[in-house]
Amino acid sequence: MKQFSFLLYKEEDLALCLQEAKDVVASMAHISDLLVTLFASELSVHTMEDFKRATRKIFPQAKVVGLAAECGFAKGKMWSGEDDLPDAASAVVTFTFFSSSRVIPLAFDEQSDISAAAKGLVQTISQEKATKAVGLFFAAQVPGIMNLLDALSDVDEEIVLFGGLLSDQMDERRIVIDLAGHRMSRGFLAVVFVGEELHAKAQISFGWKPFGPEVQITRMADERTIVELDEKPASEFFSHYLGIRHCWESLASVETFPMCLKRNGATLARRLMDIHADGCVYVSADLREGERLRIASGDPIAIISEAQRTHAELCEFSPEAVFIVNCMGHYVMLQKNNIYEYAAISRAVPTHGFYSYAEFFRSRGKFMKTNLMMVSVGFREGEPKETSIYKPVSPQFGEQTSIIAHLVHFVDAMTKEWESAHSKLVVLAERDALTGLMNRRAMERSFKDILHDALASDIPFAVMMLDMDDFKGINDTFGHAMGDEALVALADILRSSVRSVDIVSRWGGDEFFVILTHANRAAAERVVERIHRGASSLSLLMPDKRSVGLSIGVTLSSAHDTPESVFQRADAALYESKRTAGKNKVTFR
Repeated sequence: MKQFSFLLYKEEDLALCLQEAKDVVASMAHISDLLVTLFASELSVHTMEDFKRATRKIFPQAKVVGLAAECGFAKGKMWSGEDDLPDAASAVVTFTFFSSSRVIPLAFDEQSDISAAAKGLVQTISQEKATKAVGLFFAAQVPGIMNLLDALSDVDEEIVLFGGLLSDQMDERRIVIDLAGHRMSRGFLAVVFVGEELHAKAQISFGWKPFGPEVQITRMADERTIVELDEKPASEFFSHYLGIRHCWESLASVETFPMCLKRNGATLARRLMDIHADGCVYVSADLREGERLRIASGDPIAIISEAQRTHAELCEFSPEAVFIVNCMGHYVMLQKNNIYEYAAISRAVPTHGFYSYAEFFRSRGKFMKTNLMMVSVGFREGEPKETSIYKPVSPQFGEQTSIIAHLVHFVDAMTKEWESAHSKLVVLAERDALTGLMNRRAMERSFKDILHDALASDIPFAVMMLDMDDFKGINDTFGHAMGDEALVALADILRSSVRSVDIVSRWGGDEFFVILTHANRAAAERVVERIHRGASSLSLLMPDKRSVGLSIGVTLSSAHDTPESVFQRADAALYESKRTAGKNKVTFR
């Protein structure tokens, strides 16, 4: 396998490019397939037809693809159609020669039903038993992308999935993807990489640092519109922490302050797209109620350091070619320093890529969409050869970039100190100082969520209230220190008698409150038996070895319960147990 890129500065460069490609072919014993990609800021019918004609004249078997993106990189240099990079190439042609593998490029235009397209693509992948990677390139944001990603998540987890969004705007007059007569301003291109000897590996790099408080999504209008954060209008959060107002014409200035969340073992980012007058916030990709978000800020040093660390790890895979999808946000944040993200990997391995408006990658089997991510994919045929020598490049930042980096570092350090202090306060506020169990206030808050989930899933749970019989007598006879020791011992018994998913709290005094999730009466009876068996050891603590009994009240949740109704039944059951002669009893109600 060999990959060769050629930067185009003028039309005459195409002939030179094809001649160099012929020289590369001469050094290969066998070619099983050839993928030729033209990346440019603009594609015209005339340009693409000339390019395909010239390419196929020399390489008749070539699979030629044209892709329009705002800018990209190859051979450690930028290409762009923007005036702010006057010395940059206007396009790049990349030849990827395979010795034993093949590629299947598939175009799905705007007329394609996304569900049918997903089914067809999954079928192709399934039929090609040696599929090792699939790249997806969307011409623009279209409805149904998430359905397609979900469908592809079901393919073999060993298959590398990656891709990007080429444009953030839909322009019917603009060609974004050109393949075999398909010229699309919408739709998407899928490239399926197949080969018994083909190997692929994907690495991701982020570099944004979360700061400030974490908030929970409590209501959404649809998968991309947040209505409430922590049960308050979503816009209030962004107004408070970023000073954003819905009347702003553009949110470009806060593009580098995304919302971050954890999902499937990965950090995802969502850009703010719009803030509505009603307080709703529209974001760049899907979110779910219950997920927790934090604002993040780009740190130039962290972005470059993480990229170089990621590429050093990728070089251990011994790739023969590397393709990168990098977020436009990296370019906006780093400006002229962006070369440091890919300069070192470009020296070690033939590398090219483009800047995208969304990135697609796979984590724990799930194919997901994100922003502000760099997705790097290495390819090789056969067993690892010599490990590519990777030498990091030390960035030379200008004064403004250095100031930003220092400021982000300062905010990050302050955030970590705040989080540490906050965690300690949470422990103090939510934990009983004597037993270490959850206190009543925290239990009441958790109980509301548990009841809500139980009613939604129609799976019951059990609640028990219990206290120590004649606890006052223990205090009066042996002192409060002995009473405290007995409470701590009982707390340990309760912990060891329940599962990790159950919750034990100290309700107050010698009363304890226990929630047994997903539990019926039989399960509750088994727990009660374990508690009583463990409580028999409490007599060993007593100087006079007196027997220490427990009174327990148990109730099961029902379809129309409220927190108050459950508490009342459990309390009534406990009261009934305590009224029984001899005590050490359990009552179900």
